[in-house]
Amino acid sequence: MQVSSNLSEQEIIELQQKFYEYFETGYAFEEFLKEYLLKMGLDEVEVTQRSRDGGVDLKAVRKGVGDFSDIDITHYYIQAKRYSLSNKINVSKIRELKGTIPFGYKGMMITTSDFTVDAISEAGNDQSKPVVVINGKSLIMSCIDNEIGFLFKPIFSKRQMDMFLNKSDLISNDIVKNEVSSEIVESKKSAIEKTITSNDIRARIVSIPTSIMRQFDSDQISVKVIVNDEKEYNFSINKIRNYFGSVTSFLRDYGMISDDGVITPKQCKWLYNIEEKVVMLYVEK
Repeated sequence: MQVSSNLSEQEIIELQQKFYEYFETGYAFEEFLKEYLLKMGLDEVEVTQRSRDGGVDLKAVRKGVGDFSDIDITHYYIQAKRYSLSNKINVSKIRELKGTIPFGYKGMMITTSDFTVDAISEAGNDQSKPVVVINGKSLIMSCIDNEIGFLFKPIFSKRQMDMFLNKSDLISNDIVKNEVSSEIVESKKSAIEKTITSNDIRARIVSIPTSIMRQFDSDQISVKVIVNDEKEYNFSINKIRNYFGSVTSFLRDYGMISDDGVITPKQCKWLYNIEEKVVMLYVEK
């Protein structure tokens, strides 16, 4: 069950306010979105030059699947709006973004606040220049469900967001080290359940559970993975974006990518044997 589905509207509003306050500037919000969109499966995400962005804050692509991954590409022009909760995005902002989108591209507007009814209508009324709109509520619920910046309760955690953004001064903090150690002990008691999502499969990656990622050695670049006690793989580790690479054969072997490119997410159970440095992965049948 997703944690976010258990929250009341008032709790969501309070979390949304803390989320907005965390980003001191619009530029900080853009840098967050770069990391967030990468984790959500987009590729080549970049923050545009601030002096010549033409109203576009970020650019990204989503590649296709299988043999068509390099030709079936969706390009996104993205605008980030760090707005207070009472300051809704109006229809003129959507039209301005549409004016920057080349033919065949898609727009995306992401805000910490919300959109007016007219803005939402404008975003979808021209399929030649569609704009995906993501409001603050949807954004924080996605962050909660993907364990970005929120503790399980959930409460907004500045420390957790700093860790997501890989701020080096936090990693050396003794308090965090102690918390990480306790999480490692807890992770040995039972398997971690985490889905290999459609976004992961499209990107040919497997996102690593946080408590397992923290147990890898600082200089470790790959790990042995035994799946369902039957097959052994060697996955590369991307520590900046917290995922396994070199996973295409595994995804095909366990039915997450069919021969005709159909994607099937699967629930998995994860265990890490820290002594043997082996990940035990159990994929649903």
